[in-house]
Amino acid sequence: MKTLQLFAVTCVALVLTPLANANQHAIIWDSATGMVDLGTLGGANSYATGINDSGQVVGYSELPGTTITHTFIWTATGGMVDIGSFGKSKSSQGQGINSAGEVAGQGIVRFFANTSWRQPFFWSPSGGFVPLIPISQVGYDFAFGINDFSEVTGQFYAPPDATLEAFIWSPAKPKLRYIGALPGGIGFSVGNAISNAHHLTGTSSVASGYDAILWSREAGIQDIASIGGGSYTAGQAINDHDEIVGIGFDAANRLLGFYWSPSTGVNLLQTLGGVQSACFGINQSGAFAGYATNAAGIFHATVWSSSTSAPQDLGALTAGGNSYARAINNLGQVAGFADAP
Repeated sequence: MKTLQLFAVTCVALVLTPLANANQHAIIWDSATGMVDLGTLGGANSYATGINDSGQVVGYSELPGTTITHTFIWTATGGMVDIGSFGKSKSSQGQGINSAGEVAGQGIVRFFANTSWRQPFFWSPSGGFVPLIPISQVGYDFAFGINDFSEVTGQFYAPPDATLEAFIWSPAKPKLRYIGALPGGIGFSVGNAISNAHHLTGTSSVASGYDAILWSREAGIQDIASIGGGSYTAGQAINDHDEIVGIGFDAANRLLGFYWSPSTGVNLLQTLGGVQSACFGINQSGAFAGYATNAAGIFHATVWSSSTSAPQDLGALTAGGNSYARAINNLGQVAGFADAP
């Protein structure tokens, strides 16, 4: 496997993996109730990754024994509900949820003790799980984003040479559609989010590493951002106005959050007094959510009201604990996870 291919896999794993070693619980935050612990499905850890305007939260939780994870949907009235897994996948990880309560994510099949294959899925309340593709020869395939038209985006190692491809899938057009890659690199791309305007953001290989992208059917793939001195930048969320937020690494390998729009270009986001930040969610009003370090180097979930504003510290579940926001809806509610009490 090529060095840059391994780098792409590592970065994908980073944004999916908590940055601390403590047990962590899924959380929801809003201005009325503050941060609320959503609990788990019986295991030690749970992670919220998406939220829609009905306040439905999606994510995944360990089951008792902490070796298997299942996708959950949480509501204020019903609590955390296990929606299971599918096929040969004992584990599943929900990543995004749309206004209809449909979910995108991936199942996990463990073939050997230390080897897992991932298979993207679409789930609907009426139809259950639909695998998007067979398990590939590489088995490191993900579905990351979903819009209100049931379109899903993610990454797939396409045959015959296991090229990393960003894709779009929908129940109406179930054959994967690939968006291509930026010129000058090794031809790899990843789709992280898709808007209701059918536009996509993510990352693509270039000569120097990976840059953040905006893709539309009309304009094709565009290079929009590269954090100075680093080799990886990725758009993580996009709204219907083509405002994009994401992450990058600078030359010192510090994690930095950014905002991009067609009119402003790239703006790096302010922190809580530390040196690192990350941004993973944006709503239609242009508020966005992620996390940033304070002066003590602790990550706290944060909300920015604009690309130039100071972040609002959403706190944590424990004194001195970390917290991470992963999504924000149009009501300003935030989903993520935090160090557990």
